[in-house]
Amino acid sequence: MKAHTVETSNGNNFSTIAKATAIGGVAGYLGKLWYPLTSDEMDEEFKGAMDIIKNESKKAKHKAIEDIRKIPQKTLAQDTFIKIVDANAAMKAADPLADTKSNTFRMLRKAGLNETDKIQFKNIVKAVQSRAHHLHKECEKAYVDVVKGKRSTPWFVAAGAVIGFVTGLGHNILKSDV
Repeated sequence: MKAHTVETSNGNNFSTIAKATAIGGVAGYLGKLWYPLTSDEMDEEFKGAMDIIKNESKKAKHKAIEDIRKIPQKTLAQDTFIKIVDANAAMKAADPLADTKSNTFRMLRKAGLNETDKIQFKNIVKAVQSRAHHLHKECEKAYVDVVKGKRSTPWFVAAGAVIGFVTGLGHNILKSDV
């Protein structure tokens, strides 16, 4: 087994280093987008944007509830859902620390829903929650990507390129024939 620092018979030593450097630069750029947000990036502007996104998702949730409220011939599950939402809103208005969960279960027991209505009720709750949740997640991800996109690209690319260069150089130095 022989170790060579420079191989004379094969002229691709430089191309190995160049390829490794290029791959390192691309990996550095991707690292810019992959690296999580720092506490400096989560400043007051970021927190304000997250509050706006949270309020917009609440509006989407309320719009979904209003869409159900506008249905002229509601099923028993839809009617029960609207009654529970109204009762819980009244409880929260009177006492912001009120336990609405126990009120919800109590009202569900009183409603006398059969199995089909219970399934429909669960689907209504899931649909309303997912509408708000999906909007919140999509907007939050988009804003985080914007913040990551504002990072200084050359530092990440340079760090990746240096690591790639050193890796390529080390590969050429330690390359051995068996």
